[in-house]
Amino acid sequence: MARQVLFAIAGLALAFWAGWTGANWQRDSVELVAERAAGLAADKARSELQGVASESARALEVKLEELKGAIPDGLRTEVVKPVFTNVCVSDDFVRMYNEASEKAERTLSGKSKN
Repeated sequence: MARQVLFAIAGLALAFWAGWTGANWQRDSVELVAERAAGLAADKARSELQGVASESARALEVKLEELKGAIPDGLRTEVVKPVFTNVCVSDDFVRMYNEASEKAERTLSGKSKN
């Protein structure tokens, strides 16, 4: 009888251990699936954000190229080599500067001339 009780206790302990191990394996499997799904979602979000960022960078580069041509050569010459040294700025310089700043503002805002 003692031997039967010992086998019964050993069988229960073995069943408990097997259940515990199976539950751990199942929990690990669920965690692995969740981690893989999160990794895939993160990769997808990262690629979408990179696409948006590259489009934005291209648009900015286009606007900067447009702005590079917005400043007339006369304005650069006036700033680098002023014609009149005793006067702060000439009327032509003010006119050219205002035109250049308006053109730059239109370029940045995306609005047309009218």
